[in-house]
Amino acid sequence: MKLKDIVQIAVLTVIGFAIGMAISMLTGTLGAIALYASAGFAAFAVGPVFVITAKKIKQRWTAVLFWVIYGLLYTLMGYWIMIPICLVSAVLGEIIIGDYSSNVKVSIAFSAAMFVVAMHPIIFVKVLGAEGITKFAPSISSEQAQWMIQFYTGKAIAIAVACNIILESLAGLFGTYINKKFFEKSSKKSVL
Repeated sequence: MKLKDIVQIAVLTVIGFAIGMAISMLTGTLGAIALYASAGFAAFAVGPVFVITAKKIKQRWTAVLFWVIYGLLYTLMGYWIMIPICLVSAVLGEIIIGDYSSNVKVSIAFSAAMFVVAMHPIIFVKVLGAEGITKFAPSISSEQAQWMIQFYTGKAIAIAVACNIILESLAGLFGTYINKKFFEKSSKKSVL
């Protein structure tokens, strides 16, 4: 992979991350269901960026670089636990995509990888506990950590999983549509 490719992946990842985080924060303020699925809503911004990146570069390790950079951006915000989560997403995405020639595989790879990323609040709450949350995400206060533990009940987790499976799947398809519609050169000649 050339340096130019790496720079393009980095720039596109930052754009997707920034738009996705803005949507995630916005939808997270709209009520409980929106908060459960805020990452799913964000996927509709990240999905097109990921698909465009994968189809533009068409090189092995593109998915790995995308998700590693995504995790590093989270780390800059204080969410250290996102590094291993995004590494899982990176490996999963790369395995599913294969040679990057299939739009279907790219779409599924994004949906699966983004679902792993979307489930990080559950990992925060159920695996780390209040002390672990504040340790691995210093930007979260003890009071916020306690609130997260009370918020994510068994029912809430089931809703979060269901919502995000649906939304991430749709976001992958949306990403493919946007890429085909606006970024892939059509092979059809104009009849005008």
